[in-house]
Amino acid sequence: MVRRLDFFIALVSLTGQFSACTSTGPKVIERADYLSSAPEWASVTRGAYEKDGKQYFLGYITLNEGASKSAAMNMADEKALSEPMRAIVKEFLDQNQVGESVNQGDAVGQRVISAARGYRPPMPGLHITNRYWETVMVPTTDGRQRIELRVFSLAGITTSEYEEAKRAAMRNFSGNNEVKKILDDVGAKQRDAVISK
Repeated sequence: MVRRLDFFIALVSLTGQFSACTSTGPKVIERADYLSSAPEWASVTRGAYEKDGKQYFLGYITLNEGASKSAAMNMADEKALSEPMRAIVKEFLDQNQVGESVNQGDAVGQRVISAARGYRPPMPGLHITNRYWETVMVPTTDGRQRIELRVFSLAGITTSEYEEAKRAAMRNFSGNNEVKKILDDVGAKQRDAVISK
């Protein structure tokens, strides 16, 4: 009887340790459409990619428990639909050798967009192709749990249309005097950083 009791206590102890180990990370407690796992495209490590002649851009947001799913979907949609322009501006800055050390937090990219007066090349074929949400229990540093709503939206556009939009944007930026001033300012800062080393 004592051996059985000792065995039971040891088993409970091990089970508790195992549970503690497995519950240290985020745990999905609810998914859209009762899916058993997240779709392959819903990954923050795969923000933009090309597949079957189309360009895809991910919009992702995290909100606290109790947030409206429909409002969160709209926010994720807006983010996904703005990603192609952000990618075009980033490529423009890369072509003009604006280093990431100067463009921290996309600050220079935002200045370029502002200088272009909110210019957006026409992309009529850009639309939301997929949406997904999940509710996740996340452990906090004080040993408690918090609930997050994670929402993913995927925007798609044909590669040919995206490339045409990119060419139009590059022409607009290259001919914009305010954008040129921004690039000159950034270039001066980069030269100063090199000289001061």
